[in-house]
Amino acid sequence: MPSQSSVPPFPNNLPTADIHAIDFDALAAGSKTQSRLVHEAATGYGFFYLTNHHIDHAFMFDLANAVFTLPQTEKNKYDMGTTGHYFGYKRSGAMIVDDKGTPDQSEFYNISKDEVLGIGKLGANPSPHPDVVMARKEELERFMRRCHEVVTVLVRALGTELGMDPELLPSLHKVDRPSVCQARVTHAPPVSQETICLGEHTDFGSVTVLFNQLGGLQVLEPNSKDWKYVQPRPECAIINLGDAFVKLCGNRLYSAVHRVMGPPGEQAQSDRHSVVYFARPNSDVLLRSLFDDPNATAEGLMNADAWVANRAKTWNSANFKGKESYIASRGTEHNAGQRVPMLDKPRDEVEAV
Repeated sequence: MPSQSSVPPFPNNLPTADIHAIDFDALAAGSKTQSRLVHEAATGYGFFYLTNHHIDHAFMFDLANAVFTLPQTEKNKYDMGTTGHYFGYKRSGAMIVDDKGTPDQSEFYNISKDEVLGIGKLGANPSPHPDVVMARKEELERFMRRCHEVVTVLVRALGTELGMDPELLPSLHKVDRPSVCQARVTHAPPVSQETICLGEHTDFGSVTVLFNQLGGLQVLEPNSKDWKYVQPRPECAIINLGDAFVKLCGNRLYSAVHRVMGPPGEQAQSDRHSVVYFARPNSDVLLRSLFDDPNATAEGLMNADAWVANRAKTWNSANFKGKESYIASRGTEHNAGQRVPMLDKPRDEVEAV
């Protein structure tokens, strides 16, 4: 796998998304300017860069290389299956990228936060992992904890901008509470920049923390049908919001539709790896707007774990049943016409099951 310094340059003639760069140190220190910029980003593209995040992630690219160069028979031992279990290995072609059922071009390895940190049922009964993963457990724990610290600051800032109690959203995203938060490493072989490696979708959870070395990530421009590249920046994390968080915030924020294409230009000759942390609500959080009547019935509502399991199943090629299942796999599109203005105050808590 190439080091960042040896990666071919990103082409300078491609349309790129004009997204904010947020200074995490300033945001964590209480900068109102940075807080407003986070809110602007969360109601605009739904994506932004994060500088000064202090997340040690370089080892994760080494881990990706170690996992994906294992023999295929070894990787298959850890296959996550088709029933909504979302930890372990996903082979290339196990997901769909369009309504024709075209298989994807990426392989993943997902690692549970609860397993690594020893939390709840997953922590007590962890899944088996390859030795190359277990050898990195201490580094994985530091990576997950730091990513979650960053997420906590981000959701606190967004809650404050929405008029919530500053600690409401952090209380629904506790690192030491059971949840289906996970780290992920990905790999796609060299393909042309016209190849869809991962189909268009919105993310399942609350906040995604992403590190890329090569291009290929594209975001659908708000109120448009135009795809724009999100150019990797070596010192930046790329942040985007997911559907669960948008639901909790009453559709006042934006979960952006995005996809992964083959790397552009000379980068197309390289294998593409990504490193991700997916932060999701505590397992028992019901996914409904925090601005709703707290006395309204909870009948029919999903908790966060069920929500993720349901979304994971719709992605799987084994469960593909035509156009309807593809549409379900793409997630919740919150376009500008569906966003809700800030007219009311949120309730102070969300019920659990």
